[in-house]
Amino acid sequence: MTIKLHPLAVEDLKEALDYYFDIDINLETKFITDLESTYDRILKFPNLYPYETKTSQKILMEVFPYIILYEQFEDIIMILAIFHTSRDNKELSIRVP
Repeated sequence: MTIKLHPLAVEDLKEALDYYFDIDINLETKFITDLESTYDRILKFPNLYPYETKTSQKILMEVFPYIILYEQFEDIIMILAIFHTSRDNKELSIRVP
């Protein structure tokens, strides 16, 4: 399986990286490390995490307060959102059916 990012997730990622880079480049690096660790957990145990909708699952990052929302396909894990937990969940429900 491989991880692919939906274009909206790419925007989420860029926003998060810009935010942490502006604070401290080391935070940006730590965010990337935490995100990669989260991707690894998804790839190892894609069915372990709870469903947010009928087709999408969610996992919390370990260090940073973000939810990663994803869908499974035959050989692809599509990341739908990289969503800060302080944001309104209504924003997330607009994106994901």
